[in-house]
Parts: sequence; C-alpha cells; structure tokens
Amino acid sequence: IGKHCAALIEDGATLQMGIGAIPNAVLAQLGGHRNLGIHTEMFADGVLPLVEKGVINGEAKNIDKGKMVSTFLMGSQKVYDFIDDNPGVLMMDVGYTNDPYVIAKNDRVTAINSALQVDLTGQVCADSLGTKFYSGVGGQIDFVYGASLSKGGKAIIAMPSVTNKGVSKIAPVLTPGAGVVTTRNHIHWFVTEHGAVDLYGKTLQERARLIISVADPSAQEELDKAAFERFGTHHHYIKGYMTK
Repeated sequence: IGKHCAALIEDGATLQMGIGAIPNAVLAQLGGHRNLGIHTEMFADGVLPLVEKGVINGEAKNIDKGKMVSTFLMGSQKVYDFIDDNPGVLMMDVGYTNDPYVIAKNDRVTAINSALQVDLTGQVCADSLGTKFYSGVGGQIDFVYGASLSKGGKAIIAMPSVTNKGVSKIAPVLTPGAGVVTTRNHIHWFVTEHGAVDLYGKTLQERARLIISVADPSAQEELDKAAFERFGTHHHYIKGYMTK
C-alpha cells in the first residue's frame, strides 16, 4: 500500500496523512522524493526521518513556505522534542488547517486517508463498523475536498483489502448503519495492496470493475456476482458473467 501511494506522490507535493501503519508505510517509501511539504491535521514520528534527510522541506509550497503546518500532534517523545521551539513547525487552529480553500492554495496537495469499508460504488465508510462507532469523522472530507481543488492535487483513500480476520473490506453494499464519510461523489484514488485505481468521473459499472480489481482475490467472485446483479447486462465485461 505504501509503494502504491508513494508512486502517486510527485516531487514538490504537499502531504496530508494521519497516524498509523499506512501513513508510516507511505512515508517509508518517500526517501527518493524531493521538496515535499506538510499541511496536515496531524503528524507523527514517520515524518522525522524525511525532515532529517531534507526530503520534507516545504520549499515548493505556495503558502507557509518552508513550514510544516499541523493542528495537533501525537507521537513519541522524539516528536515533542522536534517541535519544541521549532520555527519550522507551525501549529495552527483547526479552522485554518482543515479549510479546503486554504488547503487548495498549495499545488499538488496529496491527501492520504484510510477507510473501514468501501462499497462497489465508491462510498467510503471511515467512522463506524455498521452501527458501532469506531472513531470520529476527522478531517478526511476536508482534505479529500481540498486536495481535489488543489492544482495537480490527489485525494487518496488507502486501506488493506481485508481485515486481520480475512474478511473483505470491499463489500457489495456497506454494512447497515455504516457512516459514509467520503461520498462516492468525492472519491478519486482508491488504493489497496493490490493496486491503485482512479474512480473519479467513472460510471457505476466502471467503478465496480476497478474497485473489484483491487479487492482480495478470494472476494472477487462474490463481488463480481453482486455487481452483475446490481448493474445488470451493462456489466457484461465482469469476468465469469458474460451476458452479451
């Protein structure tokens, strides 16, 4: 997942990503990149090696040039020591960091956010497992929208294709009660360990085909069948269900 996301990040991009395994995996792949910037809701330990290497320097930013912008921080003591009295880190009010129009002022804003479940139309559930709340909505939609407005920007939703129990996180329909955080109208890039697909402006049939292509192979047949039943004969190119 880290490699697929890193391949979408251009030199001179301004990054937003949160905390956890996926952001850290992405950051670990960016050692060869140049002139990256940070405008984010939060950052953690993963960015520090890239700052030390000079990969993250904020030189290509249009606003807050040369500064890492964030609204809250969480990490090890190393992170707190790094930001302490550091003029290169700008801690701002969330009304500034998460304003899509402020976000969009930088070029090539690349926002990487995760999900709990995605359906065949591209709806992104990120705050609940069915009716059980898992987290808050957070800044996902602010940054998806902001990155989409940014010149050369990319909004990326990245997640493993299966849970740690082996259940597909790509589903024909969302679990009842699931919260749609990023709508199918807003989704652009969708990444799993099986690849990256651009869903923006695609028909429902094309979306289903692309989403299934990055699903876990063990889930693809069931998803194919569900897509065929839902979208009918227009879905004739789904493998195994040729109808025309």
